[in-house]
Amino acid sequence: MDRRKVLKNIGSGIGAITLTPSVVCIFQSCQTEVSYTPVFISKDDFEMLSNIMELIIPQTEIPGAKELKLPEFLDAYVNAVFSSKRKLEFEEGFAAFKIRAIELSEKEKVSQLSIKNLDAQLTKYLRFKGALPKEEQLAAKFANELRDLTVNAFKTNEFIGENVLAYSPIPGDYRGCVDLMETTGGKAWSL
Repeated sequence: MDRRKVLKNIGSGIGAITLTPSVVCIFQSCQTEVSYTPVFISKDDFEMLSNIMELIIPQTEIPGAKELKLPEFLDAYVNAVFSSKRKLEFEEGFAAFKIRAIELSEKEKVSQLSIKNLDAQLTKYLRFKGALPKEEQLAAKFANELRDLTVNAFKTNEFIGENVLAYSPIPGDYRGCVDLMETTGGKAWSL
């Protein structure tokens, strides 16, 4: 297997992140910046988005989304990679998610939403199966896309690849049909 070919397309589904030199550069810059200024998402919305991503990948014995700087990566990734149409859909979905979160929590503005409010909204849309009104369909689509993008960013993060997933900087011999527990201790391979 050619490792370079594998690196070009990683992940699956609608939220897959294609690793190109520009995406790798975005990820590296997000890892080193001390203070980040959002380029696509507004400053007010960036904090909310960061909190939602932290709910998706919370800090446990391994770093969470905020510590891994996944919101910074997502902001730069959407700005650099998404088409104009996809950016508009992302914005519309985020706006619908915010409006529904405000209505559900009976608050007046986004800044009043607590982590608990965001968690309730996120849980509602990630678990719901069935027909929804159009406004809620946009919010549900956003929640699912954000989860996919967050998980894929997590799996491609350098720290996670080297310290959490099974990692071999120099690929060795090929052994097919072996037990994952025997070869990596049950960990997925880092690409």
